[in-house]
Amino acid sequence: MTILYWISAITIVIDQLAKYMTRNFMEYGQTIPIINGFFHLTSHRNTGAAWGIFSGQKLFLISIAFIAIIAIIIYSRKVTDKLTRLALGLFIGGAAGNAADRLIFGEVTDMFDIRFINYPIFNTADIFLVSGAILLLISTYRESKTQNSSN
Repeated sequence: MTILYWISAITIVIDQLAKYMTRNFMEYGQTIPIINGFFHLTSHRNTGAAWGIFSGQKLFLISIAFIAIIAIIIYSRKVTDKLTRLALGLFIGGAAGNAADRLIFGEVTDMFDIRFINYPIFNTADIFLVSGAILLLISTYRESKTQNSSN
């Protein structure tokens, strides 16, 4: 159980630190090319979820995050696989990081701007959520492969 909470706490701290630095050291809309035309840091705000869906639906998005966090914590009590627990910790940290922004600021601070494709600006919490999903897929695949080989 401990790894889940440690990962969650670490991801929340990293996420909030990155957002704090973006809000306090960059002007809104300011962009800093890291690899010009490819990857920039851009100070952006989003009142919705991914791709701006549910824009302005702060209470709904916070509610979904809290429901998801509670469901993951309940589910995690049955999980013994370390990779799955790591994935769930990343989910909790990512969901909590974005929910904290919505609660405190009414919007989510985004900063990572991939320019070579038409992709929305995103933040560290989003990275943790996607990483958690990928790790969960890997863990599920490994578990199904193990179960199939034992049958």
